[in-house]
Amino acid sequence: MFLYEMLIAIGIAVVLVVAAIDRLATRVMMGPEEMALLRLARAAAAQHRLVASAAQQEREARAAAAQRAQRRLVAYWTRALAAPLPARLATLITQLETQDVSA
Repeated sequence: MFLYEMLIAIGIAVVLVVAAIDRLATRVMMGPEEMALLRLARAAAAQHRLVASAAQQEREARAAAAQRAQRRLVAYWTRALAAPLPARLATLITQLETQDVSA
């Protein structure tokens, strides 16, 4: 009786192992349609990453251009404000200041 039970247990184990191997082989062995779909999904994901990367690069380029423009404006106004006043304009400002003081 014990031998009979052992043979049944071994038979069940073999059937379970074969079924597990069959399911695994089905996952591993894909047909051409499944492979094409898998390649298409990978290509779509790669394209999405490329578009996102290009958009990020464009945002960075715009930010860098804005920073350059800001630096140019600051440099322009710094030079403009640091330049000495023409003599005639300085004389006029002095006259206006003395008129305000005496008035």
